[in-house]
Amino acid sequence: MTSRPGRSQELGLSVILILQVGTMFVLAPLAASDVLPANSIEVCRMGLAAVAVLLVTRNWVVSSAIVLTLLASFVLSYIFRSGQHPIAVDLEHIAALTTFDLAIAWAVAKVAFGQGKVNVHRIMGVLILYLSIALVFANAYRTCALLLHPSFSGLDKADGHFISESLYFSLATLTTNGYGDIIPLHPLVRSLCNLEAVIGQLFPATLLARLVTLHTTETSSGNGDTSCIDKVD
Repeated sequence: MTSRPGRSQELGLSVILILQVGTMFVLAPLAASDVLPANSIEVCRMGLAAVAVLLVTRNWVVSSAIVLTLLASFVLSYIFRSGQHPIAVDLEHIAALTTFDLAIAWAVAKVAFGQGKVNVHRIMGVLILYLSIALVFANAYRTCALLLHPSFSGLDKADGHFISESLYFSLATLTTNGYGDIIPLHPLVRSLCNLEAVIGQLFPATLLARLVTLHTTETSSGNGDTSCIDKVD
C-alpha cells in the first residue's frame, strides 16, 4: 500500500505547474524571438527538476532519471549551440528532453493520483500531465522533422525556432485549434497528430472533469479520506 502524499508534495505540484506554464508560454516564445537568451529555458527546467526532486518525488530512481537527463540535455544543448553537429546530437538531445519530461510527469502522477482527497494542488498536477502530453508530442514532431522527408510544411527548423515552432504546433494540435500555418505531410506525422488530437479531446472531458467534480463534491460534503485512484476508477 502506497503512502499518502504529504502537504509539501502536493504544494510542489502547483509550483511545477507555474514553472511549466512559464517555460512553455513565456520563455520559449521570447527565446525564439531573441528577446531572452536560449539558456533561460534551461534555467527554468533546472527549477522544475529541483522542485520535483526536493518536494514531489520520494523515489530515488525517478529522482536519478530527472537529474541525469537534465545534465545530459545541458551538455547536448551546449554542443547543439556550438556550431555544426551531426543529426545524432539532435536526436540524443530530443531523447534526453523526452525522458526528462516523462520522469517529471511520472513524479507528478504518483502524487496527483495518490491516496487522499482530491484538492486544488492535485488538479494542478493533472494539468501538468496535460501540458506534458504537448511537450512529449513536440519532441516526437521534431524527431519526425529530422528523419522523415517531407514531414511538415511551414515548420521552421532554424536554430532557436525549432523548439518553439514544434511546441506551438503540438499545442495547436492538442487543443484542435490549428491555424493551418504548419501542415503535417508524412502519413506517420499525420497519424501522430490524430493521436494527439484524440488525447487532447478525451483528457479534459474525462479525467480532468472527473477530478474537478470530485473536488467540488468533497468540498461541499466534507468527505475526504478515500483514495483518489479508487474514485477515478
